[in-house]
Amino acid sequence: MGSRSYSYTTVSVDPDGKTAVSVSLLPDPTVRVWCAPGRDRVQMVISHAGADVFITPTNPEAPTAEDVTVARKLAESFAVYAAEVERLHAANGAVTESAESPAA
Repeated sequence: MGSRSYSYTTVSVDPDGKTAVSVSLLPDPTVRVWCAPGRDRVQMVISHAGADVFITPTNPEAPTAEDVTVARKLAESFAVYAAEVERLHAANGAVTESAESPAA
C-alpha cells in the first residue's frame, strides 16, 4: 500500500465575503517540526508537502503573559494528540496482530 500522507490548503469564500482558510497535514516521516531555542524571537514551524505553518506569539520578540498561556495550551494539545495517536496505534496493532494470527 502506498503512502497516504499529504498536505493541502483550502480557501473558501462565501457570497457575503466571509473567508475561511484550512490547512490539513497528514504527515509522513518527511514532516519537519522545529522551534529554535535561545534566539531573540520565537516561532514554531511545521512543514510538510509544500505546506508551511508558522506559529508565533503576538509579538515574537516580547511575548505577553497571554502568549505564554496560549503556548502552554498548544503544548498540552500536542501532548494529547501524541497520546491519542499512540493509544489508537496500540489498539489497532493489537487488532491487526490478532487478525493475522492463526486460530488456536
